[in-house]
Amino acid sequence: MHKIFKIFLFVMLVTLCYSCKDNTSPGYEYMPDMYRTPPIETYAEHTIEGYDGIPVEGTIARGKLSSFKYDGTTEGYLIAGEESTYPDSIYKVDLGGKVKSIPFKNNQKTLEEGEKLYGIFCAHCHGINGEGDGSVTHPAYSAVPAYNDSEKIRPRANIPMSELKEGHIYHAITYGLNAMGPHASLLNEEERWKVVLYIQEKLQNYGK
Repeated sequence: MHKIFKIFLFVMLVTLCYSCKDNTSPGYEYMPDMYRTPPIETYAEHTIEGYDGIPVEGTIARGKLSSFKYDGTTEGYLIAGEESTYPDSIYKVDLGGKVKSIPFKNNQKTLEEGEKLYGIFCAHCHGINGEGDGSVTHPAYSAVPAYNDSEKIRPRANIPMSELKEGHIYHAITYGLNAMGPHASLLNEEERWKVVLYIQEKLQNYGK
């Protein structure tokens, strides 16, 4: 009985202490910097003292790793078609943060990898053989052109689909074109070039 009384008394004291607590007090903060860091919007300009914006040694600034230097405008599309060719090398950043230059090879293995990627990301609209007869039947995608079409002139490039240059195709994959959305977030630079190679080597010549 005496033990129960002690427990009861202890509970009452704890309750009394908490009931007298100031509810307007914020309490204690042992490491305020962990809770109140300077808010910075993604990609926004900032004024953090001591930071000069220069990339850390051995790293690449955002947007500077790609060898494709054309913007997403119609003019960029046309210039890319005239100037852009398959890169000699693809730049990659390894797990240690170091930039490596990997040769881009036009061989059977690259074509096979391009075919797989095309089947995953492109065939549902463009069709397995690039004839514009994919499984997507929505009206917005009802006019997908055939890559082997050598007659109908495309309005932007002013040439038929079968004559599109690698720069045209890579630009369209990167930034999108008409109803087709951009695929840069789905395919890295190397993968996009593999798809372009497969389209040019196999689909633009399909049935010929």
